[in-house]
This record gives sequence, structure tokens and C-alpha cells, in this order.
Amino acid sequence: MTAVKSPIYVFGHKNPDTDSICSTLAYVELKRRLGIENVIACRLGKINMETRFVLDYFGVEEPILIDNMHMKLRDLDLHHPVELGADEPLKKAWDTLRGNESGSKLLPVLGEHGRLTGILSLADITRIFMEPYDEEMLHKYEISFDNLLNILQGKLVHGNYAYDNLCGSIFIGSMSDNDGYVCDKDVLITGKVETARQYANERDIGCVILTGDYYPVELDKARSAVICVKHSLLKTVSMINQAISVRSVMKTGYFEMFSTETELDDITEIMKTSSHRNFPVVDKTGRLFGIISRRHVLDYDRKKVILIDHNEATQSVDGLEQAQIIEIIDHHRIANVETQSPLYIRAEPVGCSATIVYGLYKERGVVPDKKYAGIMLSAILSDTLMFRSPTCTPRDKVAAAELAALAEQDIEKYGSQMFLAGTKLADYTPEEILSIDRKQFSIGTYIVYISQVNTLDIETAMAQQDELVRVMEEFVTGSGCDLCLLMVTDLFKGGSELLVAGRHRELTINAFGMALDSNHIYLEDVVSRKGQIVPRLTMASNGL
Repeated sequence: MTAVKSPIYVFGHKNPDTDSICSTLAYVELKRRLGIENVIACRLGKINMETRFVLDYFGVEEPILIDNMHMKLRDLDLHHPVELGADEPLKKAWDTLRGNESGSKLLPVLGEHGRLTGILSLADITRIFMEPYDEEMLHKYEISFDNLLNILQGKLVHGNYAYDNLCGSIFIGSMSDNDGYVCDKDVLITGKVETARQYANERDIGCVILTGDYYPVELDKARSAVICVKHSLLKTVSMINQAISVRSVMKTGYFEMFSTETELDDITEIMKTSSHRNFPVVDKTGRLFGIISRRHVLDYDRKKVILIDHNEATQSVDGLEQAQIIEIIDHHRIANVETQSPLYIRAEPVGCSATIVYGLYKERGVVPDKKYAGIMLSAILSDTLMFRSPTCTPRDKVAAAELAALAEQDIEKYGSQMFLAGTKLADYTPEEILSIDRKQFSIGTYIVYISQVNTLDIETAMAQQDELVRVMEEFVTGSGCDLCLLMVTDLFKGGSELLVAGRHRELTINAFGMALDSNHIYLEDVVSRKGQIVPRLTMASNGL
């Protein structure tokens, strides 16, 4: 049987914009066209109005929402032990553990519908096996008649024991000293035919076990159950412990176990300090999922991810450090993503990630269909502000023209519709405006969040200026960042109102000449966060 390949998660940055979403979808489609089926298009936040218009216009389903890449126990390749029921004999549990290639010394005991009812360790079994024979054993442990018969490999040659479980005493050899105490619950083990005949035929005893592998006809008239076994008397007695039921020995009630939804980070310290090495893992219904050992904490297959339109860990999914980055497709600066192994990275100085993705289509000789050409066109128009952004390159314009032809769209007409759909800010709260497209940047020693919204109606947005600044100050306090900036970009004029909040406004004063007592400045011809805002802040932080 062919092994199922683990999924590869493809996603853009937090607070995704049109390029982040559309480039992700287009790249996943390219992978699938090339025969790679285990790729999953994901998103790290809510889709904005502009992107919603694009996906609805071209009939493309949105990526699935994910919030982290933290490894959960359900993501691990856990041990899957042989199922063991409470009625099973200890012999089966012993054989299962001895033959366990995983090295686990723990067996889960399952009840109805596969739910975990107890656990049994190798130490528990060993302790019972090391106990000397005790004729009162049946009062301490449960032994079913069927289990005893199977463990002794005996043959029931006459009658039957009247109870499901042995419930009297077990006597060995001669019983002359115990004649007065014999009842139909007791068991006699003997290697002498005369003793077996006497008590099977003449006494009110529950069962006689005759060792030595022979069956005398004298026992045909027995009043009790008669079992013949081939083993010697000594070996037969030594095997009785093996017939004890798992139920008698297993731990119930409280014992350490974990849920499939538990994150790996949350159990690391528990496993390091616990005296146990193996722990059961159950799903939401209490059904056993598997057994986790300390090895799983140290050695696990990380989730595989592809980053689109970003490469900074602060802009990416929570728990990225636990994942394996196998590819990066981006058009931004290379920042602070660390990887555990070599990877494929395609970072190019163009205005949009979709331009890079479309280039990969052409390199592989794959022609995108109408809808995927349409969403890549939309991404380029969005990121370059219809080619007005200083980050726009000739390659972006050529790619847009080719994609417009494939998508059968007029660039000016379609672009105007798209921007109009995405720039209606009247229905947004200040909190929503700030979170539409917000990214975190490490600029020198400063932590800076920069939000950007594009609009055809800048007056409506700026009417909320005081409330926007108040919410920005609250965000600074809550996040602990140094600065929070909001670019409100006027698509008609080609400039941006820059609102500022935070305790290090000297950075924006030095970068943009903003007045000391002001919290905003209009920046003419500034429309690009990546190409015009971040570089000037970086220079200011370096004292240039």
C-alpha cells in the first residue's frame, strides 16, 4: 500500500491582502497541475472586501483558515498498540509487550467503543508473575474459567465449572487436610489419577485439573468439571498467574494521559519530570488514539509549509518555529526567518508575488486557466495600485497584460471595479480599518506595526482620525510595540495620510519631517509601505 504523503501548507502573511491570498491559491494550483496533490491553500486571517470581490468575481474558493502551526498530538506518528480488553489474561498482555517493536512498556486497556478504561505496565505484570502461589489467589484476583482453560492449553473432558470466574480456593496435590472445606467453587490441581478420581467422583468440588496428559476412564462419572493438561504439576501451578484477568491488575481512575488536541509544547515538561516514559493519548470521545513516548518529543516530523508574500516570522503563522519551511516565494526584503534545513527560495525585486508565481507557470510550461489568471492579475493590480506604486516594475506590467488576456479582462475597467469594491471604509470600525492589512517590522531596535488601507474616499476615512489614533494608542499599549502607523492611501491623488501613535515618534520625525506635536502628516506621492515607508524608517533608525 502506498504511504499517504503528509500535507504541505501554503499561506501568505497575517492580515492577508489580495496578493497574499491570490498568490497562495495560484501557487497551489500550479503545484497540483504539476502532479503534487498534497498541497493545501491556507490563510492566516479574515479576507478583506477587495479580495472577497476578486474571489467571487472569478469563482475561486477561499483558502482554509488556520491560526497556528503548533504540533498537536494528533499530528504525531504515535505508537498504535494491540487492543487489549479488561477480560484478557495477563499472558496476552505479557506477550504483546514483549513483541512490541516500539519499545513501549505500557498497554492501554479498552472498554466499550474503544474507550480507554485503564492502563497496564510491564512492571505491573512482572510483579504478579513474581508472586508465589497462594491458595487464596482467587480472592485477590479475577481468573475466568475460560482464560484458565486457554492458558493451561487444557482439554475440558467432562462437565463444566458452574461459574464464569473461579471464585473458591485452589488446592494443590492431596487435599486430605481440607476435606471439610471443599465446595463447588474450589479447584484441585493434581498429578495423581486416584486423587483426581476421588474428588471428581465423590466430592462436591467445582473443578479437578489432572496433569500429565492422560485421561482415565474413571473420570467419566465425575460430578465436577474435569480438565486434562499435558504439563507437569509444577509447571501447571506456575502458569496460573498468567490466567489472571487484566482487569484485576490494571490501573483505573486517575492516571496520566493526554488529548489529541494537546499541543506538544504543553506536555514537554510533564514528560521530562514524570517517572513514566509512555502515556496514552485519547480523542474527544475518550477513544484511544495512540501511545506517546519521550522519543516523540525529541524526534517528530515537522509540518511542511510554503511561505508566500512574506518571509518574516513576525508576519507569519504562530508556531512557525515548529514547522519545516520548504519554500519561500516573496518580493520583500529577506528578514528573520530561520530554517532547519536548506530550502527553495524565490525572492525577486518585483511589485507583486503573483508576478513571480506567474513566472513559475511560464517556466514550467503551464498555462493558467481563466480564473487563476484572473486572480493573479488582481493581485498585481492591487499590489502595484494599478501600476502607480514606485515598486511596480516592467515585469509586473507585462505579466498583468498577459494575464488580462488569459482572463479576458480589460485592465482599466476591471481594476476600477476591484478598487471600488475594496475601498468602501464607511462600514468599517477603526479597529477593523487598522487590522485590514497590518504588518509587523523590526526596524533597528524598534518594533513597528504598519497598517495600510487604499481608498477612493479619503475624506470618509480621515473623518475618523481622532478615533483611529486613540485605537492605535491602545494597540501600542496592548502589544508593547514602539510605534503604530496607519497609511491611508488616496488612489486618486497618489499620496497617503500617515497617522502615528507610540512612544518613539522621533523615528517618524526624522524619517518624514513630522511635527513634534502632531500625530499625522500627508506624504505626497507616497503609496508603498514596502518601497517608501519602511526604507525611510530604517534610515532614520540608523541615524542617516
